This record gives sequence, C-alpha cells and structure tokens, in this order.
Amino acid sequence: MPDQAAQIRSYFDSSADHYARQREQEFSFSAQRRIALELLPQAMERVLDVGCGPAVMADALLGPAREFWGIDLSAQMIERGRERMANHPRGRRCHLAVADAEATGFTDGLFDAVVSLGMLEYLLSYERALAEIFRLLRPGGVAVLAVPNRASAYHRAGRVTTKLRSLAKRALRRAPRPSERFVTNRCVPAKLDQALERAGFKKVEGRYCNFIFHPLHELHAGASLAINRRLTALGQPPLARWLGSQYIVKVLKPR
Repeated sequence: MPDQAAQIRSYFDSSADHYARQREQEFSFSAQRRIALELLPQAMERVLDVGCGPAVMADALLGPAREFWGIDLSAQMIERGRERMANHPRGRRCHLAVADAEATGFTDGLFDAVVSLGMLEYLLSYERALAEIFRLLRPGGVAVLAVPNRASAYHRAGRVTTKLRSLAKRALRRAPRPSERFVTNRCVPAKLDQALERAGFKKVEGRYCNFIFHPLHELHAGASLAINRRLTALGQPPLARWLGSQYIVKVLKPR
C-alpha cells in the first residue's frame, strides 16, 4: 500500500473546501463536539486540537481557553482554518500549523488540554500519537479523544459490505474511491483504553455517540438521522457501547 500519511494528506487536501463548508453542519460532528466540550475543562490557558481540520473547534474553545492551537497534516485544511479565523474577534489567539500528530515539535507540558476528534483512525498505530499527546500535556492536564468504534453494530455490518464491494471492484477492474486508498484504523474501545493506560494516562470517562445503522444510514439518511437524534436524546442509551459508532474518552495525565 502507498504511504499512509501521503494518501491521507492528498485525500484531505482535495476535500478541504467541501469539509470546511459541511463539517459543522453534520449532526455526527455536532454530537462529538458537544460531548467533547462537556468533558474538557471550563478554564484553560492553552488547548491543542490535533487533526483540527479547518479549525472547526476554535470558536467554541476560545471561550474556555485563552489560546487555541490547532495542527493538521493537510496544508489545505490549515489554510481554510486561517481563512475562517482571519476576521474572528478572538482570531489573534488562534494559532494553526501543519504538523504531524506523532511528532509535533512543541515543548513538553505546553498544553492544559488536548482534543482530537476523528484523527487517530488515520494512523496505522495509535502508540506514537498517544505518547506525543502525553508529552505535550502538563501534569494534571486532560485529553479528549474521539475514534470510530469498530465494535459497533454499524461498523460490524459495514465491514461485510466493504469487503464485498472491494471484491466486486477487483473483479470489474475498477479503481477504488479516494477514501478506499488508505487504512481506516477504527478502535475497539477496551483496547484503546489499554493503549492509553500504557501511555501513562488515567481514564476518567468514556461515552458513545452517533447511533446509526448499516445499511439504513446509506439508503435513507433522513430516517437514520431521526433515529440517531432520538437515541442521542437519551444520553447514553441501553447498549450504547454496541450502538454508538463513535467512542469518546477523557483521560488525565497524572500529577
């Protein structure tokens, strides 16, 4: 397989305009953002968003945080973020840069909190990124991470369809879609918790969101959204760990 990072960079560079227009409007993202904001501290000096995209978390975090820092592997995403924040009243406190989540270049203990929504799944292994996040946090700092839940009903069913689609495309000699050219490394929540513990973190809380079902989500987006909204209103419904397609975990760097 071609270099994972290069494929990810190319994919998000090419989709930056669409992503910048649509991301904040998606219910799936708004659900993750709401939970992340609930889990993050209410007062911070500096917060880092790893995989910030077009800085879609900046506005919400420049309230509780004096400074927002965001990094992304995609230069086009960072450019869209800079355009978005150029005329923002707190834009001078927003700092964006192209950087690798596994080697950011920041000094040790610089941040009070780190948030990362939908980034870890694009890494072949989480360990180096988790170690880097641990290094960047001050003692007592927190990280809030969101990763697709491989154990959910949605992703379990989707894997069958994905395999069948791949076989059909090979038989028909059709090229894969851009999003099929790289590995998407979804998590098993219990294994992610173990990886976080090995990195030195202490788990504080885990939650699930985005209660969608395959193939309903692909065939009837309206019905899927209605079900998702109803289940989301329950907070953490029964069987949330099996129904939630996204896992969000809050961890602490011990003092």
